[in-house]
Amino acid sequence: MSDPRPAARRAPGPHRAARQAPAPHPGDPDGTADPAEAVPPVGTVHPGPVRAAVRSRDPISQAGVTAQLGTVGPDEPAGARPVVVAGPDDDPDILVIVADTVDGWLLAQLEALIGRPSPRPVLVVGQLDDTAGLQAIEAGGLSLVRRSESTATLLREVVRAAARGEARLPTDLLSSLLTRVGRAQRQVLAPRGLTILPLSPRQLAVLRMIAAGADIATIARELSYSERSIKNIVHEITTQLGVRNRTQAVAHAIREGLI
Repeated sequence: MSDPRPAARRAPGPHRAARQAPAPHPGDPDGTADPAEAVPPVGTVHPGPVRAAVRSRDPISQAGVTAQLGTVGPDEPAGARPVVVAGPDDDPDILVIVADTVDGWLLAQLEALIGRPSPRPVLVVGQLDDTAGLQAIEAGGLSLVRRSESTATLLREVVRAAARGEARLPTDLLSSLLTRVGRAQRQVLAPRGLTILPLSPRQLAVLRMIAAGADIATIARELSYSERSIKNIVHEITTQLGVRNRTQAVAHAIREGLI
């Protein structure tokens, strides 16, 4: 005879374990991006905190930027690498240099860092136009933030990027400097293994494949992402470069020798 009692339900195996959906991303408003892209792999070892010191001739500006640097804002990404404020004698990873303009004092601070693996500079500047921006870049100031645009979240993210060896510029400044920055990319950044583009390695990989003529389906297959995720990445690229579409993004990058 068969047993009339209902069979016990088997607990899901490891491959069927429930997992929480990632929070929606700005480029993925319905939260349907691949979960594996938003969640670090199990067993990932995160580096220690980024130690950042602040230097300025103005004590008030130094105190303000130091306060921003030590503030974890409500919109800071979950799981982001911590940033801690360090003293200039504590062997910091990053030196945040605060100045009103790109002047002789600021350039002297950058010159003193040439040839040293650390600290890497992040500049917070009050007045920053095309000429001043290029002058700072050519002196080794590869990460810049306008003082009026600086928030705790933005500053801490730029500091993290600098610690990873990535350069950062305000988007509008990058857009207007593309022609002139091509020279800085080839002569200053490329020898150091850096790029002025505010793009991640994944975004650069997608941009290079677009430049080679690959369509969305091909890129998704080659990079092992969903087509929706590739479309989100393309949207991020065009937004960060300040262009209207992927054709313009590729045209700018190729013309300036950035990819």
